[in-house]
Amino acid sequence: MCQITIQTGEGTRTVTAGRGRLLGEVLRENIPAFAMPCAGNHTCGKCKVKVTGAVAAPDEAELRLLSEAERADGVRLACGCRVEGGVTVTLRAEGTSKIVSWYETPAFARTGDGYGFAVDIGTTTVALQLVDRASGRVLAERLAENAQRGYGADVISRMEACKEKGVSVLSGRIANQLETMAAECLRETGIPAVSESVVTGNSTMLHIYEGLDPFPLSVSPFDVQSYFGCVSRRTLAGAPVYLPRCISAYVGADIVCAVLAADLLSGGVQLLADIGTNGEMVLARNGNLLCCSTAAGPAFEGAGLSCGMPAAPGAVRAVKLENGAAVYETVGGQPARGVCGSGILDALAVMLETGAIDDSGYLEEDWPVGGSGLAITQKDVRQIQLAKSAVCAGLLTLLEEENTDAGEVRRFVIAGGFGSTMDFDSGKKIGLFPAALRARTAFIGNGALGGAYMLLLNPALREESERMAREAAELPLSTSAGFMDAYVDCMSFLEF
Repeated sequence: MCQITIQTGEGTRTVTAGRGRLLGEVLRENIPAFAMPCAGNHTCGKCKVKVTGAVAAPDEAELRLLSEAERADGVRLACGCRVEGGVTVTLRAEGTSKIVSWYETPAFARTGDGYGFAVDIGTTTVALQLVDRASGRVLAERLAENAQRGYGADVISRMEACKEKGVSVLSGRIANQLETMAAECLRETGIPAVSESVVTGNSTMLHIYEGLDPFPLSVSPFDVQSYFGCVSRRTLAGAPVYLPRCISAYVGADIVCAVLAADLLSGGVQLLADIGTNGEMVLARNGNLLCCSTAAGPAFEGAGLSCGMPAAPGAVRAVKLENGAAVYETVGGQPARGVCGSGILDALAVMLETGAIDDSGYLEEDWPVGGSGLAITQKDVRQIQLAKSAVCAGLLTLLEEENTDAGEVRRFVIAGGFGSTMDFDSGKKIGLFPAALRARTAFIGNGALGGAYMLLLNPALREESERMAREAAELPLSTSAGFMDAYVDCMSFLEF
């Protein structure tokens, strides 16, 4: 066995590993916060660590993703670095990502008593709030990256990991994470116990939380083992947990909660988009809900981009033109370390304005982000192009299905972390959203968490939310000819 010394911003720990094991596997088992966006498939180059000691030489695939300066400094990709003896590995301090926990909800009656937790298990991030059910006051909260992120940045990677490692491994990760977060909130407030909790999330996250195999969700006929709308087999801080109902394999309870928080059935034609690791949309018309889900991927959250990162300190969050030159702002005013979703959107809008890219997305050479030392590549442009095309085409297809023009939409609600930080005008300029929706746009923050909060404070709303989920119709985009046509059209960087 080989001794592995792991140095993080929180301290040093020593573990053992068999000779020949991948360092990424060792870190994934021992450091839940360690991220491997591509699930260790050697494609993203994000799992960089500094290594000293006995390790195998890097292969060509790893070398392609490391600069000469990084190699000289002992930087390796954890997913490709094999342990050969005693090793010391230093993890770069990433800082805490900006995780959205604020939300807006409509007025509603509070009928609960005691205390409870409202929880949103996002594919990328987790938000937990301790709430006084009588007053509605949030007493404490904990926000963190999903402890499953070492198994990939998207739901498909998590499904594959469940198939390979076993559902219990990933299920235990998220359950233990929630218990830790809940215990910290109770200690902070001195509250001894809670009455119950509401835990929401997309279909995959709830399947994993419950210990149900999510893999059937990924292959036709997309079997759902449970739509939930029930009490969990788990408890949280020793109290029962209610799981809101999902709509389908890819339209989960998080969207049902967001519909509730957005008050989407309050009248008129309304449209909801929750854009994060997944892109899910709902059109409300004549009291009916039509939903769809698009494969936006994690590009809007920084994963898969050459210089992408979450919205942590040092992430370029905004880019604009001043006197003909690109200038940027970073999260926390820290030195630039990467570009997050809102920053890449702004950067592409500026690139269009200056002619660095044309409406086809062609980029002749890497585009420097001001004086940050970072650059946008052609591959980065294509990643965002695919994601934004999927979102815009999904919205247009929903409207077309209901014979509705974008101009008829009374209210366009954007939910989710990425939506809360992006500049709508940048999104409009690159064709992420139909331009006609600009004047009707409302941002509600973490709609999934807001809906969970409402269900926690007023249990009677659970029946209403379950009814909405049962009666909602899903538009399967994978078999929609209209979607495929719109998807191709929306690939252009034009206003739609």
